[in-house]
Amino acid sequence: MRSLTFSSTLIGIEAHLVGVEVVVSNGLPGLTVVGLPDAAVSEAGARVRSALKLTGVNLPPRRMVVNLAPADLRKTGSGFDLALALGLLEAMGEIPQGILQDCLVVGELSLAGEVRGVRGVVCSLTLARRTERISRILLPACQIGELPQWSDIEVVPIENLEQAMRYCRGEVALESTPSSVMSSPKTAVSNDLRDVRGQALAKLGLEIAAAGGHHLALSGPPGCGKSLLASCLPGLLPPMTEWEVAEVAAIASVCQERTDSRVRPFRAPGNGISSAALLGGHQPGEVTRAHRGVLFLDEFPEFRRDSLEALRVVLEEGQVKISRARFRTIYPAHFTLVCAMNPCPCGRFGVAGEICICTPNQVQRYRSKLSGPLLDRFDLLVSLTRVPLVESSEVEAEESSEAVAQRVSDARKLQADRGFLNRDLRGPNLLQALGWKNQDRTFAYQLAENSRLSMRAFEKWLRVARTVADLKQAESVSRRELLIARSVRFSVDAEESLVS
Repeated sequence: MRSLTFSSTLIGIEAHLVGVEVVVSNGLPGLTVVGLPDAAVSEAGARVRSALKLTGVNLPPRRMVVNLAPADLRKTGSGFDLALALGLLEAMGEIPQGILQDCLVVGELSLAGEVRGVRGVVCSLTLARRTERISRILLPACQIGELPQWSDIEVVPIENLEQAMRYCRGEVALESTPSSVMSSPKTAVSNDLRDVRGQALAKLGLEIAAAGGHHLALSGPPGCGKSLLASCLPGLLPPMTEWEVAEVAAIASVCQERTDSRVRPFRAPGNGISSAALLGGHQPGEVTRAHRGVLFLDEFPEFRRDSLEALRVVLEEGQVKISRARFRTIYPAHFTLVCAMNPCPCGRFGVAGEICICTPNQVQRYRSKLSGPLLDRFDLLVSLTRVPLVESSEVEAEESSEAVAQRVSDARKLQADRGFLNRDLRGPNLLQALGWKNQDRTFAYQLAENSRLSMRAFEKWLRVARTVADLKQAESVSRRELLIARSVRFSVDAEESLVS
């Protein structure tokens, strides 16, 4: 007897379709799994045997061969257990023949037959939805709450092997409905801008970064509010679209993180992180886990030099390309980068009324960790100073994050109509989006020539100016927007403290 069903294996964050073929024939008794399985897949036979026995089904003393096709694709993980068990049951005649030919089955089995959760169940759902021959997906009932909205496929939650057998025999209906928990977008809960005293230029830079998706570098002495400002950024970003929620849910599923996929991610790894943990390897790194959200790197110069330099390509391309001897994949990495740094190791360099205890060599070595090409990837460079205690106690009626978020949302709607986030504008699309007059264009080119800007820096300046205009709901970029963009893109203090 022969049976065929389908399961999936993960490569990066993408699920690939795997055919599970089972043949039960005369021969030396035993269960053999072929098709380039890893250790977890090879061990599935022991789990399946125990689960079937405790469910009341004994395997016959016959030769059983399971082929995982395509045979040249490495199969990883424990998600094949349920598909293998149901395939054996069909080949043995315990469930109707052909009942699983349009099913994608994922799930790990315990020795008692309970169905446990697996990595990448959201990726498997996405694969099932885009595969024409698949109309149903059987998956662990404990992971239903992780799924984004679906409407074009039948999702069947399975709690144990006995329940799966009864479903295949038509004895019980188990179709699930989309989870109400994941049905609506949600705004991130973060610190409020009204908690930040002073720092008007930094708040403007934060608003521009949120509106246009621009990368932001903050420099200033310890205690001036850099980390607090960065933690306010998620609360300024608009709710994610349904497609963005699905992307974030898929990444969280692969990483096995129990997070609310409706909320934009905010990742803040420590400076001791390795390059593989930051960029990714066989599993997504921090830059991918921050996809569609914010990546905050505090004490930026203290990170490893090779990790920082590798970020240059990620910031430009919005993706991470991983190449290993037997593993190649591409991870998405569209995030807003916010970094914070001190002017020197002790943090007192250039601070009025304080004495820097660092030697010139220490300051030079600290600054040299950040190369010019890396800093050129940042759209906004803002320098902060400490706010006097008397001044901070007298400040009243600071603008809330809710008010700023409304302006950001309105600006994002204009960019959606153009089809590009301002950060991603390039070449003709950028020039068309500016809509400027001849005198404003001449002013911009003259100022850029006098400042000896590179072509990359010039385009980033124009993108920031376009975002400033969007925040004002202006159709074209004028000289005023160009000068405002220059104040946050090329802060004089920031240039002195960031560039060696």
